[in-house]
Amino acid sequence: LFRSIVSAKRRKRMNSELEGNFEGIGIQFNIIQDTIAVISPIEGGPSEKLGIQTGDKIIEVEGDDVAGIGITNQKVVDLLRGEKGTKVDVTIKRPGVKDPLQFTITRDKIPIHSVRASYMIDDKTGYIKVNRFSANTTQEFREAMNELSSEGMENLMLDLRGNPGGYLRASIRMADAFLEKGKNILYTNGRAKPK
Repeated sequence: LFRSIVSAKRRKRMNSELEGNFEGIGIQFNIIQDTIAVISPIEGGPSEKLGIQTGDKIIEVEGDDVAGIGITNQKVVDLLRGEKGTKVDVTIKRPGVKDPLQFTITRDKIPIHSVRASYMIDDKTGYIKVNRFSANTTQEFREAMNELSSEGMENLMLDLRGNPGGYLRASIRMADAFLEKGKNILYTNGRAKPK
């Protein structure tokens, strides 16, 4: 028997992204060669507004070195996320810029959108990219479908590449748009019988 134990704090953090927003500085990051690299600032977030860019490397947070110390993804999240209105000082090394850059970032609510892109490819074909299944996915997908339909869409290219999953119910509701009423989308069958 395998049981996964997740703390209440970690569960809340994991669910916040699926619920459509969280509070922090608004970057997507990766740890590359033991350094926090900004993959992209999240559109509309505080980091983007301050001019933080893809490729920036965060080398200090609140005056403490965070490069070359074996930092983990979880530690980065702990340092950079926080309540809306709180501030965090970061030092960034930017490619092509000699001296490190100093930023004071005021944390804010960061919107996370499921539908990353939607547009007409040609006169009859629409394109929608869904990058996660969150609490907002169904509404965002319907809005994109309605807008493209009003532009004459007859065919749809649905892009799920890189989608890591998320809420099962959101994916079922989206699949519902493509199937006839009454068609089975999903069923589960367990081996354990209730006592």
